[in-house]
Amino acid sequence: MNNLLETLSEVSASAHSLDEFLNENMQIVNEFYSSDYSCIASFKDSVEKFILLKHDVIAQLDYTKNYNRSFVLMLLDCCERFNFRGAIPRICDILNKNNVAINSRLQAALLFLYPAPKTNSELVTKFDAVCEKLQLAIETEEDNDNKALVTFLNYYTTVLNNTNIQFAEQVKTKLINALENTTYPFLKHSCISEILHLDLSDTSNSYAQLQSTIDKILSKKDFSYTEVVVCGDEILIEESTNYTKALSAVPINFDSIRSVSVRLADPQKISGRGVKIIESESELYGYFKSFGNMHKAKLLSAFKHLPDNFSSKVNVIDWGCGQGIASMVFIEKYCTDIINNITLIEPSEIAIKRASLHIKKYDPTIRLKTVCKKLDDLTEQDIKETSTGITVHLFSNILDIDDYKQSCLTDLIEATQSHTNYFVCVSPYIDEIKTEKLESFKRHFKNKYGSFELLLDIQNSKTPNSTTYWNCNKNYGNNKCSNHDTDGCNNQWTRVIKVFRVELLGGK
Repeated sequence: MNNLLETLSEVSASAHSLDEFLNENMQIVNEFYSSDYSCIASFKDSVEKFILLKHDVIAQLDYTKNYNRSFVLMLLDCCERFNFRGAIPRICDILNKNNVAINSRLQAALLFLYPAPKTNSELVTKFDAVCEKLQLAIETEEDNDNKALVTFLNYYTTVLNNTNIQFAEQVKTKLINALENTTYPFLKHSCISEILHLDLSDTSNSYAQLQSTIDKILSKKDFSYTEVVVCGDEILIEESTNYTKALSAVPINFDSIRSVSVRLADPQKISGRGVKIIESESELYGYFKSFGNMHKAKLLSAFKHLPDNFSSKVNVIDWGCGQGIASMVFIEKYCTDIINNITLIEPSEIAIKRASLHIKKYDPTIRLKTVCKKLDDLTEQDIKETSTGITVHLFSNILDIDDYKQSCLTDLIEATQSHTNYFVCVSPYIDEIKTEKLESFKRHFKNKYGSFELLLDIQNSKTPNSTTYWNCNKNYGNNKCSNHDTDGCNNQWTRVIKVFRVELLGGK
């Protein structure tokens, strides 16, 4: 990682050379940004120095390009995370001049960081606005609540360090009231309970404990799992459960299968944006109920740009398959006759077993392979090429997550896949940084292979401009939404879709 920062400094002699480097190396930059907190923290001085010395060059980048917008937003995130007071105004000036949108969490941070509130009372009154932004970030943008909790603790630290104790006590009172009334659910976390016991009159000790809590949150691993090994042609599949019985009673189509989860799901909406690795059956039900239709709509809009008829049977690899939604929608469009086999890859054992069950519902004879692993733990043996000359790769709501190294993924694909490969990459629009992960994945193959053919590249985000969004809960399924063509619809769906074809030479 030190080499990356040294290289960034070297290529930042001009905006042109920095732009060229980012165009070719955003996978590496993304991996540094998504790496363990301890790794980034060890280089924080180098990051701050880079911003302070090279901000004039950074300002000259072309911000119509997604990778440049993503890069400068990563720098802002580092400024917030490590409290780079001198660097924040420089990065914010670049963002403002180029109209680069920032996500809700960083908007929350800027409420108390830049421009700094003029009085202690003003800083205290920011409490609700900060919490509202952070709650929105957790529900619609973040992979988990870790970064949002840290931003809140940074706010608390700012109050503690920059005001008299009476103002810190006022924020503490606001925090207690918010917890009692469950005003902001993200605050119901053990780390918040811990800081309520701090003696605010002992500023130095309280500050040290807050920093310790921040370090602990950012260093935490959210999910540990055990790889489930199967032998020979065996697969992981759900058997002899109440759900298998319920599933056997419904027709063989996506909507009927989803209706079982809709009926069995808890009334409350699933928390977060649905990227957490599933660990319970209630989460399976809640996810399919909340996100099933959105997945289906995005996938169908992507599949329109694949061939109507493939020249031979295809091998399907469903990366981060969850409950198999992408494979189910693919089967409904093409039927199982054209499928040679399907490889399901998913770290959640309960989810991959249900995915197998769903696919076998369509055709009990279809050939399946199940790989219960995270992306970074995959080996060539897990996805070695089969006899078919066409492979369709399904990446549904997986490329934009933080928990993998994209260079490892592309290396694995190139080492194992040959002949014709179609890539279907779909995601909701979250922010520029997450969108760049899909873009850099596509750009890797575009820059490297002359056979690359782009079939679809489309993006719809939530903005007040009604021409930019694409669908919504009510409008889905031809149920007319009266507010769909205005900015009054509160249930807009977003999408980022990349569909492309490339001839690969691996797997030989």
